[in-house]
Amino acid sequence: MNRSLRYLALASALVFSTFAQIASAAGDFHLKNGDRVVFYGDSITDQRLYTTFAETFVVTRFPSLQVTFTHSGWGGDRVGGGHGGPIAQRLERDVFAYKPTVVTIMLGMNDGNYQAFNQGIFNTFSQGYTSIVEKLQTTVPGIRLTLIQPSPFDDVTRDPKFPGGYNTVLVGYGDFVKKLAEQNHQLSADFNTAVVSVLTKAKATDAELSAKIIPDRVHPDASGHLIMAGALLKAWNAPALVTEVEIDAAGKRVAVATATKVSALKAESSLSWTQLDEALPMPVNLADPATALAVKSSDFIETLDRQPLRVTGLTAPAYTLKIDDQVVGTWSKEDFAKGINLAVQRTPMTEQAAAVHSLTLQHTGLHQARWRNYQLGLNNPKSDAVKTALAQLLNALDAEEAAVISQQRDTAQPLARRYELTPQASVPAPVPAAAANVNPDAPLPGVTGLNLALNKTYVCSDPNVSQWDAGLTDGSWKAGRGTTFATGMQDTFPKTVTIDLTNPTSIAQVVAGVPAFGSTKTVAVSIGTDGQTFTEVGRYVFSLGKEEKHAFPFTPTEARYVRLTYLDHHDEKATFPVFYAFTSDVQVYGPSAK
Repeated sequence: MNRSLRYLALASALVFSTFAQIASAAGDFHLKNGDRVVFYGDSITDQRLYTTFAETFVVTRFPSLQVTFTHSGWGGDRVGGGHGGPIAQRLERDVFAYKPTVVTIMLGMNDGNYQAFNQGIFNTFSQGYTSIVEKLQTTVPGIRLTLIQPSPFDDVTRDPKFPGGYNTVLVGYGDFVKKLAEQNHQLSADFNTAVVSVLTKAKATDAELSAKIIPDRVHPDASGHLIMAGALLKAWNAPALVTEVEIDAAGKRVAVATATKVSALKAESSLSWTQLDEALPMPVNLADPATALAVKSSDFIETLDRQPLRVTGLTAPAYTLKIDDQVVGTWSKEDFAKGINLAVQRTPMTEQAAAVHSLTLQHTGLHQARWRNYQLGLNNPKSDAVKTALAQLLNALDAEEAAVISQQRDTAQPLARRYELTPQASVPAPVPAAAANVNPDAPLPGVTGLNLALNKTYVCSDPNVSQWDAGLTDGSWKAGRGTTFATGMQDTFPKTVTIDLTNPTSIAQVVAGVPAFGSTKTVAVSIGTDGQTFTEVGRYVFSLGKEEKHAFPFTPTEARYVRLTYLDHHDEKATFPVFYAFTSDVQVYGPSAK
């Protein structure tokens, strides 16, 4: 066999091997066509962050896989149940009703009572957890469970509250959960180790920012939940690869095309081709500092989000990559030969995946409203008229959610993309960071455009009667009476404040902030067209005793109303009673804002 034939045989074998690995990874993935997944747990599951990340990953990585997802977390839950009812009622109403084939369970944070290990308390947890597993397996024979070792109490970025710290208790609870899974031939996923590892590395890089990963030491923000979703997906044997392409520019040929079809390759003054992928990358918001730090401190990209593009045989010093005429970036020919991970670049594919995630949040928000506000909020109507209207409303909400899910699946279908590499004399020098914005009322660095909420009217579910009812939409982030808004001090949560933008308009980002005083904690942002039905577009846990702003970007959507929902409060008092929810300003921007 001559050298060229040996090379061809070796190349063919490598390509075949790569394809076989990808096919094996997809075939070994835990979820199968027709699965119905229920996420069950306490307030950390009720945040609907690791769960929606996991759902979006599945929908974008396996666009043809028909799987449904139901998010059934409830704040405060323990193995015996909680505010949503005793465990038997929770399982019957919030799990079995959805005919699951797959259930994930994350409990333990509340069960340990936030104190040093106590054998009696642990016995209650272990017996209750065992009972839940037995009930699930008896009621649904063949059900596939993923028992989650509870996420950590942050004793890394802050000092433990007692010797050994509360997380050592949770680690012990997690060891029991893992053994229980093994005994029942079920899966387990270790959230604790994954997040503690990230916290440790992140603290060494940026101690102050690392504390934002779990702002209140219990409930992670999106950055922590992304790592938790990664741990769950790894337990499910999720594939690392989105696509892999290698172009031999000198030979004018496609050397590798994994999980994609490459066609129309042309090598003229520029190099171009068309690509139809089988999957989309995971949308990771690396513009968020805490998320960027968490990702840097983990193996999330390497193990779950690889989309390498390699181009060899280039002759010019550098090349600009465009996809569908959108500039992705300029790299040296050496960089292209090593490979560019497109999954971490802003491409039409990552933007498409972000649109999928926005729809994931929409349908879970609809389900949450249907379940908590109407199914349970109006569960004992007195009149036949209300019973009839309620049944019609629940059916309408189900149909609305089904329509959003259908749109989510349609949006996840990959599209043919045109790639083009154009030669450049050199790689442009990095653009210097912009000078600090000297405008104290600027929402966030890099955000510009017309504030659509400026001086708009709003209505609060718990009005303030102490002259703190102004300032929500005055365009100022200054803290103080008259420029900072506060709710009343009723001790019932959630509370809401709803802004009327006057007319329906396309919006794509909401920015909200809190002053250094007050105990404002978790804030959810929702949008709507009629002032009655709202779709959640994001939520954030604000720190105690720290002035903060947070941007909530989402797919451009027509809306007239923007609602902030104050879901809870920090337990510690910061100048004012904890039941006041403070907001320094809310600003709304259209899709043209940068």
